[in-house]
Amino acid sequence: MTLFLFSVMVNSYLLIALKSSDSFSWRRRYTLLKNLIVSDLLLSLTLSPIVLRCLLTRHTLVFGGWYLLQVTVCSTGILCSLLTLTLMAMERFIFICLGLRYMVILTSRRLRLAIVLTWVLSVTVAVVQVGLLLSGQTSFGRTIPGLLCDRIIMDKLPGLHWAMKMFHAVTIIVVLLVCILTFSICYRRMYQAARRAVEPFHSDNNLARHTITFYFFMFFLQLLPIMGNIARLVLRKAMSMTPPDNLSLAEHLMFLTALVAFMVPPCINPLAYGIRNMEVRHTLAQLFRLQQRRLGEVA
Repeated sequence: MTLFLFSVMVNSYLLIALKSSDSFSWRRRYTLLKNLIVSDLLLSLTLSPIVLRCLLTRHTLVFGGWYLLQVTVCSTGILCSLLTLTLMAMERFIFICLGLRYMVILTSRRLRLAIVLTWVLSVTVAVVQVGLLLSGQTSFGRTIPGLLCDRIIMDKLPGLHWAMKMFHAVTIIVVLLVCILTFSICYRRMYQAARRAVEPFHSDNNLARHTITFYFFMFFLQLLPIMGNIARLVLRKAMSMTPPDNLSLAEHLMFLTALVAFMVPPCINPLAYGIRNMEVRHTLAQLFRLQQRRLGEVA
C-alpha cells in the first residue's frame, strides 16, 4: 500500500507539473519522461489494486477477464518503461556527443514516431501473450495459486500452450539484450566524451563517472522484475528436491520479493529522472506554492 500510494502521488504530481510548464513542453528529454511516467502510472494503477484486493479478501487470482487485463497492462507497462528508458539514453547520447546535430537528428516528428512505436510494440507483445494464454486449456473461473501474473504463476496454469513459454523466454532475452547493449553503448560513449573534454587539463571527470554510475544503478533497478523471475526459476529448479513444507515457504518468500520488485521502478523513476533535476524541482515548488495560494483564496 505504501509503495502504491507513493508511486501514484509522486508520478501524478510530477506529470501535472511537467504538463503545466511551458518550458518543458518542447524539450525532447521531458517528453520522454512524461511517457515514462504514464507507463509507470498504468502499471501501478492496474497491478496494485488487484494485488491488494486479493490480500484483503485472502483469495488468490482467478483466471478470467481481470487476470487477462492484468497480464496485458503489466506486460505493456514493463516493456514500455524499459524501451522508454532506452530511448532516454539514446536522447542523452545524441545531445552530448552530437550536440550540433541534435535538433536535426531528433525532430519532433521522429520523437513522436519513436514513442508510438514503443507503445505499439509493447501492446503487441501483451496481446500475443493473452492470445497464447487463451489458446491453452485453462478454463475461466479456475483459481490460480498466486496474486501476480508473472512467469512463475503462468507456468502453473494447466494446459498452457508450449508456444507461450517459448515466446515469453525469447521476448525476455531480446528485450534484455537490446536495452542493456543500447544503454551501455550510449553511456560509454558519453563517458568517453566527458573524459576527452578534461584530458587537456590533466584532470579526471569525477562528475561524469558518478552520474553514469548512478544511471546504471537506476537502470539495473528497472530490471528487478525480470531478473527476479529468472532467479525464481533457477531457485525453483535448485529446490526441486526440497521437502514440501520448506519449498512452500521459500516460494512465498520469493513471491513477496517479486511483488516488491514490480513496485520499485514506478517509485524510483520520478525521483531519479525527474525530481533529481533542479529545473523540475523548481517547477514543482512553483506548482505547490500556486496550489497553496489557491487554497488560501478559497478559504
